[in-house]
Formats: sequence, structure tokens, C-alpha cells
Amino acid sequence: MRSRFSRIPVVIITLAIIAVIAIIGSLTLLGGQVSEVFVTINSGLGGGDYTSADDAVESAPAATAAPMAEAAGEREEVEAADGAAPMGAESAAAERRPEGQITPLKAGEIDDNEAFQDYLAYLRNYQDRPAREADVSERYLITVMNEDQRPLLDAQVRIYADDQQIFSARTYAGGRTIFHPRIRDVSPNVNQFRIVAEKDGVTAERTVERGSVERIEIAIRGVERATDLQLDMLFLLDTTGSMGDELNRIQETIDSIAQRIDDFTPHPELRFGLVAYRDRGDEYVTRTYDFTTDVDSFRDQLNALTADGGGDTPESVNEGLHQAVQGIQWRDNAVRLIFLVADAAPHLDYPDDYDYIVEAQEAVTRGIKIYPIAASNTDAQAEYVFRQLAQQTLAGFIFLTYQPGENGGVPGESTTLQAGDQAYTVEALDDLIVGIVERELAAAIGAR
Repeated sequence: MRSRFSRIPVVIITLAIIAVIAIIGSLTLLGGQVSEVFVTINSGLGGGDYTSADDAVESAPAATAAPMAEAAGEREEVEAADGAAPMGAESAAAERRPEGQITPLKAGEIDDNEAFQDYLAYLRNYQDRPAREADVSERYLITVMNEDQRPLLDAQVRIYADDQQIFSARTYAGGRTIFHPRIRDVSPNVNQFRIVAEKDGVTAERTVERGSVERIEIAIRGVERATDLQLDMLFLLDTTGSMGDELNRIQETIDSIAQRIDDFTPHPELRFGLVAYRDRGDEYVTRTYDFTTDVDSFRDQLNALTADGGGDTPESVNEGLHQAVQGIQWRDNAVRLIFLVADAAPHLDYPDDYDYIVEAQEAVTRGIKIYPIAASNTDAQAEYVFRQLAQQTLAGFIFLTYQPGENGGVPGESTTLQAGDQAYTVEALDDLIVGIVERELAAAIGAR
């Protein structure tokens, strides 16, 4: 069994995530109008899911290449700010940290879809405890846009091979989705893909030769932009026995954090969901709390959780993930995010269990991103699984960093994970999560 000390960072992570809720709500105070928020966010952040100008021109049909190039040029200016600190994030996060909290944890993030060749090399060289194999070497990044060249959130994308549907997904913020034919068991004899995109009953399609292009854009004309912004955030948390004292710390601070959210004017269209998981043989394997806009209710649900059970290192991540993706009511036309806080891989030896690869692909189908946060003592197998979840859902892999040579304790700049072999920047964990959420919201607003 893992020590209680090794669990402390996990809940501090959770505190940071919950603090993000309050900061997200403050975005509505920047100007009152969605368009004003978009301008403000983009002045200090990268464009999130936007493709580059070269990608837009290369993959666009000839008839639309010119306007796409112009729009992509605007996005390129946004991308130039990648790596910059979110506007006011450091001071805003500091103001919302509970008084007396210990030195904030530091964390890094990598995007395995951006450094894709490095990721493929990581998969090839992995030699630790086995995990589920999923061949992601063939991928297609699909962006759906309207006639104003704004990416469309929550567009339906279907892919056909010889008139047989082989893929279905909803686009993320930024109008993108990702298709892995080999995970979907598409026959190697299929030479063409017909891609059909639909939004608000209007469709557009494009046919591509298999392997001829990796980035594909489809423009749907005549689609009106929505004026609201919705965000569904779900926290998928481990509640095994060594979490007891730390869970109490959350319960002592959640009331004030939730109240700050509830006091924002105008009230943001935020919903909070919660899934707690343990392991087979415990009092429960999962407890699922559907989304709510009532922060008091959300606080009560969190405070009712107690820590118990566990024992071995692997846990029922498979079932927890299944409940988070499929056992809860996600909204249409919303930014949909799961933050998975864990340091252990799923059990792979249980009969009649769910499969985290299947759940990741279902998350793609439903337009849900999974952001894993690897806590201290995350081993090689858990890192492998978490990076699979992030890469397959177009999300980032987040990991805590510590002083050189340590895997817990004093926050620092290094990590013992293989992710540390790639370039990454380090910042306070809550600032990092704030930046991620702002990035998603910026892409969503641009997608309207």
C-alpha cells in the first residue's frame, strides 16, 4: 500500500483544480460580452486548438484556400504568444489560494500531439509493465469551420469507407477532432475516406486519399454563431484510504471557494460534476454525481466523500473513467473537460472490466477531453496510460515537478517521468490549470 505521505500532493492538486473554478468564473467580468472575453484572453495566450497558416492553406480546398489563409494568419498571431503567462493568472491565482496553504506545487505539461514523433518513439521504446496497446501512428486531425473561417465547436463529424460509417465524433473547442483508423480497426485495404461534417442541420463533405494528408479542414456555410459559452468540468478523483486527512483539508476550504464562484455577476454557465473511485472489494468502486450549477450542492457532494479501501497499487481507473465519460449527462454545445487526478494505473487483470482505450475513443465520440494529472509516485505504467488518454483526446499530459532527484516533497523543476525528456516549462500547478482552461475557452469563443 502506498504511504499516506505519498498521497498528499494528490489532494493539493484537487485544491488547485477547484480553485480554477473561481478563476474561470472571473472571465465573465472582463467585459460582459463573449467577444470581448475572446479578445482579452487571446492577447496573452496561445490560440489553443487553432492550426497554423501553413496547415490551413495546405489542407484547404482550392476554392476556399485564400480566405482560410487570411483567417489562419490571424490565428498565427495568436499562436505567437504560446508560452506566455496568462493575463493576470499569477496574481489572480495567488489571491484565491487559501490562506496558510503550503508552497504551491509546480507542474509541467507536454502535448504529445504537438511533439508527435517524440511520442511515437516513446511508445516504441517503452519496456515497463504492459498496458493496452493502441496503434496511433496513423492519425488525422480534422478541423470544421464556418464560412467566416471560425472553427465550429460541437460539430458532428462522420467518416465513411465504401459507404460504411467507421467513425463518429463531436468537435472540441477549436473545431477539431482526431481520427485513428488503426484503433478503430479500419481495414488496410481502405484507400479513401469520405468525411461529412454537420452543424445545425447543415452539412459539408470532403473525400481524401488515405495517407495523403494529416490535417484536414472542412468549411460549413450558412451556420450561425452562438452567443453563449458553456463549460462542463468534471473531476475524477481517487478516494482510497490514504486520502483521509487530505480529503478533510478539501472539505475545510471548498465552502469559501464555491461561494466565490456563486457570487460572480453575471453568473457563468458553469456546471460541476464529480466521480469518485476506489477499487473492487471496497465499499464502492465508483460514486457518480451528475452535473450541477448549484455550488452548495456540489460542495455537499464533495464533503460527503470519505477515504477508505484500496490496498494494492492498481485501482479501478477503468470503471471510474467509464462513469465519467458515459455515466453522466454532458451538455451539447459545451466545452467538456475531465481532470483525472491519479498516480496509479488501472487494473488490467479484472474480468468483465471496462477498457480505458475504449473509453478514450468514446470520449472522442462525445467531444470530451481528458487531462490527466500525474501526482507524486506515478510509475512508468501509469504515465504510459495517462499519456494515451491525453493524446487520443487532443489534451495535454500534466505532471508534478520536484527538486532534482526527488519524486515528492519540495516543489522544483524536475521530474523522474519519461515526459521529462521532452521540452516543457514549469509553473505553479494552479496557474498551469488556469492557463489550460482559459485556452479552451478562448478556442471555444473563437469557434462560435
